[in-house]
Amino acid sequence: MSPEFCLDKTFWRAFTHTHWNRRPTVIRAPFPTPIVTPAEVFRAVVAARRRLSEPTDDLELLIGGRRIVMDRDRWFPRAQDVSMERYQARLKRAGIAGQLAINVTDFQDELGWTFYNRLRQFLGGLYEIAGVPPRAEVDLFLGDYRSTPMGVHRDEADVFCLVVQGKKRFRLWPAEAIRSSSPRYGPAPYTNHVKRSLCLEGGPGDIFYWPSSYWHVGESDGQAGSSLSVGLYYGYSLTRAMTENLGEWSRETWGDGRDPVASLPFSKLQVPAELASIAQRAEGRPGRLTKRLMRFWMGRITGYGFGRIPRARGRAALQMGRRVCANPISPFLYWKINGDLVISANGRSIVVSYDREIVRMLGRVSRGSVCEVAGLLKTTGRTSQRMSRKPAHKTLQFLLDERALEYA
Repeated sequence: MSPEFCLDKTFWRAFTHTHWNRRPTVIRAPFPTPIVTPAEVFRAVVAARRRLSEPTDDLELLIGGRRIVMDRDRWFPRAQDVSMERYQARLKRAGIAGQLAINVTDFQDELGWTFYNRLRQFLGGLYEIAGVPPRAEVDLFLGDYRSTPMGVHRDEADVFCLVVQGKKRFRLWPAEAIRSSSPRYGPAPYTNHVKRSLCLEGGPGDIFYWPSSYWHVGESDGQAGSSLSVGLYYGYSLTRAMTENLGEWSRETWGDGRDPVASLPFSKLQVPAELASIAQRAEGRPGRLTKRLMRFWMGRITGYGFGRIPRARGRAALQMGRRVCANPISPFLYWKINGDLVISANGRSIVVSYDREIVRMLGRVSRGSVCEVAGLLKTTGRTSQRMSRKPAHKTLQFLLDERALEYA
């Protein structure tokens, strides 16, 4: 793995000592090539059109300060637009005037594997010091607006803002500089607070950082531009994240998000029979909840805190004569529970029957050894060859698919 987008330990030690959770800064063009280009961002915006088919709050389109909620499919970027400039020209021809703003949350999914892999390289050195946040996401901000539509605000996250296109300026204030009745939103307009702000400016390739405690607002020269905010939610409760995961589990248990008990008895003080059925299905086998929560936790660690993770393209077939080694930026974890072995990589996991030889195999590759595939599978021979060979194959194929192992 080329360390093209890695920053060394010296940088991260100095950064965490001086700026992390302390004060904002700009990292000036730390890489010789951009993590992502304007063309890649625009293609990803077009890919985000698939979200228009469902009513969600993870995509926002504003034109002339008005939130577009009807006929979004008509005014959202299309593949035929090719670029931001041609998209804006189409809007102009249609008589659509006013500043444009597009915001897409969890945008790493559309940006795809190449971007995600570069981002993991960048974050790896920080995570070695600060640990993995319970939640992380990449948000897109694209448009020709002169200031962030939501105005002065604070996030729950520490933010790295990657400038992709155009010039960007941020005004920032420490928590005590602005008194607001809202924990998130600041004054509007904010002209009376400009003199007391810290003003940071940057262009394509630069990376802004500010702590979660800082009020901020983005400004531009009104030309087309785009940036990506990488939000790292270190203050986010892992229990809260797991609770959200349990909500998904409940839908799996009884089919949808509605309570299967349609109404509660009023005159007859009896416990509905449906509740007992729900409890039995939810309890399931002993350890089922523990396994689910551990898989969630392992997924967040190996997924760098991200919930939505793009898939690598192509399948690396398991080849007996090839040698493999661990991918240094794609860790994997494994854990035994009730006769099973849970293996997690790149935010995903599988479960195979527990076998000590598979654990030994995983230990060999996790220590950085370069091993021949056939040799790794031979370690599962012994007395349980028929039982363990299939899980061992499944394990190695999973780690290759998730790029936790790569061919040497």
